[in-house]
Amino acid sequence: MTANTPETLTSAALSFQLMTRAEPPELVIATIKSLLAVKEARDEILIIDNNNKETSLYKPLAAFCQSLDAELNVHFYHIDRVEGFKAGALNLALGLMSPDCSHIVVVDSDYQALPHARASITRAIAQYPEHTLLQFPQFYRNEGQLDAHSELNHYFNHHLYRPFNRNRALSTGTYAVIRRSDLLSIGGWSGASITEDAQMGVLMHRQGFRSQFVPEVIATGLLPNTLDDLICQRRRWIYGNMQVLTDYLSVPYNSPVQYVSQSKSMSERLAYIRAHLSQLSAWVNFTGFFILLHICSLLVMVDMLLVNNVDVSMLAPLYVVYAGYAFFILRRLWAYSRDQSPLNKQIDDSHQPRFSRKVRAWLMHLNFWEIGALSWLPVLWGREKPFVCTPKQNYIQNRQSLFLKNIAALPKLLLVLNIITAIVVAPFSPLYSPVLFICAAAVCILKLSAAKVAMDNFSDARADMPSMSKVLKQTLKVAHEKKTTITTSYATSLFKDKKTIDS
Repeated sequence: MTANTPETLTSAALSFQLMTRAEPPELVIATIKSLLAVKEARDEILIIDNNNKETSLYKPLAAFCQSLDAELNVHFYHIDRVEGFKAGALNLALGLMSPDCSHIVVVDSDYQALPHARASITRAIAQYPEHTLLQFPQFYRNEGQLDAHSELNHYFNHHLYRPFNRNRALSTGTYAVIRRSDLLSIGGWSGASITEDAQMGVLMHRQGFRSQFVPEVIATGLLPNTLDDLICQRRRWIYGNMQVLTDYLSVPYNSPVQYVSQSKSMSERLAYIRAHLSQLSAWVNFTGFFILLHICSLLVMVDMLLVNNVDVSMLAPLYVVYAGYAFFILRRLWAYSRDQSPLNKQIDDSHQPRFSRKVRAWLMHLNFWEIGALSWLPVLWGREKPFVCTPKQNYIQNRQSLFLKNIAALPKLLLVLNIITAIVVAPFSPLYSPVLFICAAAVCILKLSAAKVAMDNFSDARADMPSMSKVLKQTLKVAHEKKTTITTSYATSLFKDKKTIDS
């Protein structure tokens, strides 16, 4: 690890790195402007637009960067055929960045820096001089989607905020501050998972590097535009984290490549393992077994009713199923009830974490129940999943079409299973069970209530943005004809050359 003195810490030069792919140029430009407002002269802003052949999306961005004063250190590159998901683009940025910059700041294209962002980063670097990774929280600025905000912010407000996770944080992507020399020492970003940020955090801990969650809001981003986009994003997080987790658990205990650096004591290693398992499984639940058992039990019971050969003892597996469901539901409710929203209070001094608001965030979370239970299972047999970027465009659509799209996007498996169960064990059925009937009805009510909360948060047909074509036409007028792109091979050679630089 590079030695740090007070002088080097307070004068740390930062490389703000934005990876873009088919993003609305006006959105990325707004993010760049927010960084320009906080950066210091020695900092740089590096934009890598990759695997995007739509010139109308990246040429306005290139023109904007070209129009800026060279002293601002804003550099734009368009590179096609980048492999390794987002990690590939981040590795190119690692090679292209100035060796004078000691730290990387990963920035998502929609995350606009708040005025105190640069000062907060400098203060955190000075406060944690021996740390390789400093992770700042994600926060959202969309209006009218408070329940979706609360559900997503729960990870930072409660889950990562707890001391055993806070002191051993894995990266969550945007506004991760990473010491460049340490990242180079582990070989850069790994493309083994579609959540390269979490993978990088685990690899750093294996090498004995330290990390810290800094619970201070320094930037705000945008939620996915539609419920379907939000669900796709959640699937990607779950799948990628489970890729990291399965790789993590596949390491034999006596292997020279351990979960955590062997230089640490046994108690420290166990603490890191606990934090890793907690963070990597945060979006996952393990009710998949109970869902599969539920399906099998219903098939057996429907078959019994059809052949008129009823055996009430076959209801026993359903009691196990609902015991598993109840544990999951109540455990998540308990976690949300303990969320004191410390990050929200930084933005709004008058914010009060009312219990009714916590319940609505919990209901919002129940919309992802089936996804958290089942979408990660293909990881177990090695199935690959492509990296799907979350769209940032606001598409204009009427309320009816948006309503139908939201209905189509909502997971419905558990609702259907419990409706069938309620019918099979209803008072008029030979398999009548009052306990199971109440349980099935309760899950149906919860899922319908959760759907209502989701619909409330994604019900507006947003038409507040000018059409993309008009925006692009206005921006393209200033496009610089001499703007050139660089090839992947050239960028790769730069990475290889700079990999040996001691910074």
